[in-house]
Amino acid sequence: MLARSPEKVRMDGIAVVSGNVWAKEGVDNIRATLKILGKQIPVRMGAQMPLVHTVQMSEREGHLEFAGAFAMPPPPYERRIETSTEGLLTAIERANGELTILAIGPLTDLAQILLRRPFLGTRIKQIVIMGGNIRVPGNSTKAAEFNFWFDPEAASVVLNSSIRKKVLFSLDICNKAPVTKAVFDRVVATKTPITDLYRESFGNDYPGFLKDPKALGYLWDELAAAYLIDPSFVTKSETMYLDVDTEFGPKYGSTIVVDRPRVRGATPVEVMLDLDLDRVLGLYERLLKQ
Repeated sequence: MLARSPEKVRMDGIAVVSGNVWAKEGVDNIRATLKILGKQIPVRMGAQMPLVHTVQMSEREGHLEFAGAFAMPPPPYERRIETSTEGLLTAIERANGELTILAIGPLTDLAQILLRRPFLGTRIKQIVIMGGNIRVPGNSTKAAEFNFWFDPEAASVVLNSSIRKKVLFSLDICNKAPVTKAVFDRVVATKTPITDLYRESFGNDYPGFLKDPKALGYLWDELAAAYLIDPSFVTKSETMYLDVDTEFGPKYGSTIVVDRPRVRGATPVEVMLDLDLDRVLGLYERLLKQ
């Protein structure tokens, strides 16, 4: 969506951390997609493990709706000349306060930078995050949304940072953006290399429309991306201070609403709560079929 909206967004780079899959597989996936799109955008591999959370910890957490990379054997560590933290740090320093970060995975890389240089938060114009759950259940555990659950400590660092503007697409709004078989059919009716990839992924993997026509998916990362292209689809939001539960237990990774900042200089978060579904689906479908 972003790569096909150059009039709205200039993509300076893509940083890939472990989350749904391990970082190495994520890098390979991104590069393959960019090749299909005919786009040359720098891709850097970032953190392979969360700040604290481990596979062994997740195994003690009981039933998980989704464990992401933790359900797969980790690949051998691969050292790269330039990691995504180094690339992101360079981008922040060069942007003169005009950098927007779209964070649609765990926040490990950015947290590592802010832990070392917390003052750099003020040098970031805005961050748009997909993650967390305010008033709805989680989708990894009953208490926590996956991106925040995978690295709760990193999410806490970023939410308590001095970044000037923080925008959050939590499960609260994502749950209001279902993707049905009808949407899937309209997309794949247009034959392109991208829609062929979409058909394979959404048809046979999650949510599996070709196996179950009554299946239901949701726009998650897509909503956060769409906000950078057409923010007018959001119809309701609320500003609040947030943190994440980092005490290992049943609520590990859950999002906490607090009445005041827990860290000096922390800025509030604009939490998106409702949307014009037809408008954002129209944008989604148009950019997929382009």
